[in-house]
Amino acid sequence: MLQTPHPVHPVVELIGRRSDGRIAARVGDRERLFTQDQLAEYITKREEGIRLEKSDPLRYGFEPVSWVRADAERARLREKYPVGVIEEWNLGGNRAAKSERAAKRIVELMIAKDFAKVWCLQSTEASSIENQQGLIYKYLPPEYKTETGKLRQGTTTKINYSISGGFTENKLVLPNGSMCVFKFYSMDVRSVEGAELDCAWGDELITPDWLEALRYRLLTRNGVLHVTFTPVAGYTPTVASVLNGATTISEADAELLPKANGTGFEKVPLIQQPVNRNSSIIYFHTQDNPFGNYPSLKVVLENKNKETILCRAYGVATKSRVSRFPRFRDDVHVIDPDKIPEKGSNFQIVDPCSGRNWFMIWVRVDVRGRMFVYREWPASEKYITGIGVVGPWALPSANKQDGDPGEAQKSFGWGLLEYKEEIDRVEAGEVIAERFMDSRYAASATLQRTGVTTLLEECSEIGLHFIPASGENIDEGIDLINNLLSYDPDKEVAMGNEPRLFVSRDCTNVIYALKEWTGADGRKGALKDVVDVLRYAALADLQYLEGDILRPQAHPIGYY
Repeated sequence: MLQTPHPVHPVVELIGRRSDGRIAARVGDRERLFTQDQLAEYITKREEGIRLEKSDPLRYGFEPVSWVRADAERARLREKYPVGVIEEWNLGGNRAAKSERAAKRIVELMIAKDFAKVWCLQSTEASSIENQQGLIYKYLPPEYKTETGKLRQGTTTKINYSISGGFTENKLVLPNGSMCVFKFYSMDVRSVEGAELDCAWGDELITPDWLEALRYRLLTRNGVLHVTFTPVAGYTPTVASVLNGATTISEADAELLPKANGTGFEKVPLIQQPVNRNSSIIYFHTQDNPFGNYPSLKVVLENKNKETILCRAYGVATKSRVSRFPRFRDDVHVIDPDKIPEKGSNFQIVDPCSGRNWFMIWVRVDVRGRMFVYREWPASEKYITGIGVVGPWALPSANKQDGDPGEAQKSFGWGLLEYKEEIDRVEAGEVIAERFMDSRYAASATLQRTGVTTLLEECSEIGLHFIPASGENIDEGIDLINNLLSYDPDKEVAMGNEPRLFVSRDCTNVIYALKEWTGADGRKGALKDVVDVLRYAALADLQYLEGDILRPQAHPIGYY
């Protein structure tokens, strides 16, 4: 019996007939025994499955493991954020099936929900017809298609499709009133005003202004913003807006990128958590799509540079700029709060600034001399008494290398007593060995009614005793941070090969700064305060203290 080739359902290869009359056959990597009737039935069912997959991919199509991963992540996001917009970003290699999945999920939504409204967006009308409209038509149920491509029922249903022209008027309406409209980034973005959407699918090269507009259009219906692309254009503003500061949640071996020492493969991400917590990034690797002709791609990518392989096979965008902390890695330096040693000496480091809030961290040094940033303030997702949850200190920017200021930087209008009360609240009786404050700001003279004073002296009067932090030489502090982060990446991370600086997963602003800060925006950079407190901690050479050393001691200039 003639068998149709298929990348998922292997053909049956006959081996021979056994003495008992049964037929030995190889199915994929397995050897099986069939009677004549069983073999005929197996091949018939296989052919029928392939036929159904082609004629009705919505109901019978194969779904790769990357789709399962993405569905689970979208469900997790919706469970965590039952109200409001959630965003799913799919970065993928060539022929990784990210657009196929997007089209199928759009059609499923339109069938499941009466009067659903969705938009599918591409760069131009021509690219929409070629890359989106054909996929949407592919996944419509067979009963919605005719030989002419036209289906009209009453005053509602409108499906009029041709391969060359796409859907008439770039629109289709299903019998249940659900509508899909195709838009193009070349349009005036103001044309989105007034629309209320259940889902928007932006495919390739979506621009920041369209992203911002779509988020508002999805609010009313608790919609889903779904973005798919292969980052062939590099680290564009759109790419930067979602990837800057993203934390890797899970990763996989990149078989096309073996390590130089021959000990394995480099890692590439599978799932990342962006700074915006209602979003998720899911990577579609070409090798996970059995229909993507991955063996051919491997041949094409032979002897290509690393950036090309990362983009074309794994959907990973490479930066045009470099962080000043290149050794920092989520899976090495970021740890769960409950993994921070309970025993250690605690230190507070503060960077005050006029016109915006203070930024503060708390560092614990354990008996082995390792430093753990275990608290930051203000924290992105933690409640501040009388203020609320303030969000990130800095956000990805389309224009600036080191991000834009976040809401957390906007001054609360607090005086020293409010800061003292907040510090007491978050410390909850912790023993703090020493406190450090930016020396230039803390020691600058201020004229008061009673004479000249400094912030250092005013803090001391209310019981906050700070040591002036050394921080004049920025590069020296950065080098020390890099030294604390250093380890041999080609060896197992363990005692004898581990960094000396770790960060609690709760300290999202510190993590963001270590991943993204370049220093290119200078003294006005949105991340400078976060980096400064890390520099002060590194320059202070914090040490584990024990015994009588921790008891408060008088000091000639008012701190201990």
